[in-house]
This record gives sequence, C-alpha cells and structure tokens, in this order.
Amino acid sequence: MLVANTLCRFFHGAALIHFSAISCSKLTLQSEDNCKTIEDPKILSTSAPASTNCLLGNFEESVLNGRIEPVGVVEGFTVEIGAGGTFCPKHVTLPVIAYFFQLSDDNAPSPYLGYVNLEPLGRRGYHIPRTGTVQVTLFNPNKTVVKMFVVMYDLSDMPANCQTFLRQRTMYTPVDTNSSDPSYLRYLIHLRFQSSKSGKIYLHTDIRLIFARDKFEFDPQVANYELRSFTEGPENPKFSPKR
Repeated sequence: MLVANTLCRFFHGAALIHFSAISCSKLTLQSEDNCKTIEDPKILSTSAPASTNCLLGNFEESVLNGRIEPVGVVEGFTVEIGAGGTFCPKHVTLPVIAYFFQLSDDNAPSPYLGYVNLEPLGRRGYHIPRTGTVQVTLFNPNKTVVKMFVVMYDLSDMPANCQTFLRQRTMYTPVDTNSSDPSYLRYLIHLRFQSSKSGKIYLHTDIRLIFARDKFEFDPQVANYELRSFTEGPENPKFSPKR
C-alpha cells in the first residue's frame, strides 16, 4: 500500500529530515560488499499494531510497518533480553537486523529500524511474569551499549488467549513542560505480549526498535532539553483475542 503525500520528521544531530513514505513489498539491501534483494513478510509487515496516538502513515508507523523502503542493512547489532517480577527468566541474546533509510536529498543519517525475531525462543516466545519489568539492552557491532530499554508493565488483568502491546518512546523534550518548543524522538521500542490458555504471559513474534545513528546529544544547559521516556499501550479495548 502506498502512503503518499505524508511529510514526517525525525531528529538527527541538528537536522530535521522530511520525507514521503513509499511502499515496501521488496527490500533492496546494500552493504559495502554486496547488494541483495530479499522478500520476507515476517520481518516487515503490518503486524505491528498502530500507536494509540499517531496517525497512520507518519514516520513512526511507516517505518515500523515496512511502508518505507530501506536502502541498506547493518549486521552485528544484538540485544540482551531479560525480565523481572515474581520470577526472573533467563536472559537471552538475539541478533538484530538493523535497516537504514535515505530520507533526505543531503544524505543526512537516517534512523535505524531494528528487528528482533523471537521465533528462536520457541513457538510461544519469551516467558515473563504477569507484572514486572522488561529490560532490552541494545549493543552495536562493537559490543558497546547503544541503549538500555527498561519497560515497566502490569498485565495482571490480561485474560487467557489474548494479546496486547506496549510502545516506549524516549524523547528529547523541553525541560520547561509549558514550553512551546517541539519534542524529538530519539529511541523507540515496540513490545508484543500474548497470554496462553493457562494465562502465562509471553513476549512473542518480534521486537521492533527505532534508534538514532548519530551520537549527537543536546547540551541541556544550552538547549534546555532533556531525555524522557513515555510508555503507552492500547485502550478500549486494552486486550484483543489472539489471531
């Protein structure tokens, strides 16, 4: 599906990048050594539910759902996944496919879309407590920490055989909450949860990430900005039956 006439913005360094979203049925992936074309509906599909407060076709939804065609992929990123609550499941390490995009004519660095396939953990996924904290630590190919996502959740009221999601954004926001200055997306994690017939809770299918490629940081004393994280999920209904 073509998402046309959509202008979006993402903050990278000091640049605001504007782009028009395009369809993504085929991914042409270029690296320094080769160029290949792949088709994998499991990787980029419409399976990531829409955000509760974002319009269809904006940057976030377009990237997460594969509506913008990537120009390349970087191998070597990994994540370590853990959780805590009434029990602590064993931490697992999985590879991340990191796609990047060309979103402007001046070749300003685009964000990465990171895709983590959870299928190696089994049919149900990664078993977690009904209430607790999910920790996902992202490492670059040099094994340096890029971002540690810590997402608190409470699924104690989740019925059996249901699914839901949580999305956490880390934003550069003005220190003054009454300021009219804009906020800028820096990191995002999209987690999908499902419950079994017996009521056990699992992270399932995949984890999707958006993270900046550059290392620019605001000087809060100069720019009056700071990093803040916001977590949200669906409401009315909070849960939906498993497909």
